[in-house]
Amino acid sequence: MVNIYDSLRNENGDMVTGRTKLFILSTEEDGTIRDFLSGYAIVPETQGYMFITDEYVVEQIDKLQFKDGVLSVKDGEELIPPVKTEKELQREALLKQLAELDSQPAE
Repeated sequence: MVNIYDSLRNENGDMVTGRTKLFILSTEEDGTIRDFLSGYAIVPETQGYMFITDEYVVEQIDKLQFKDGVLSVKDGEELIPPVKTEKELQREALLKQLAELDSQPAE
């Protein structure tokens, strides 16, 4: 399954790490993605299809297909999410705590 998001930002307007834009320029007849752009700040100058997805999806683009307006994983393939280190998990937890503190009204 390919996670597709509405925005690069969270509900507080902050950039979400690990998300990126994927712009599909062209595909093969079988739906294999031939040409694409990716990144936070891409500005396509042609027609195509834009998705906001996880960064690791772009690294595994050969496992995807785009058919009938739907971005999906090819039959027999599987997207493998990156394994987070203990340090990364701790950092995410601390950042979440900071965001919660920042959202509380001042006393």
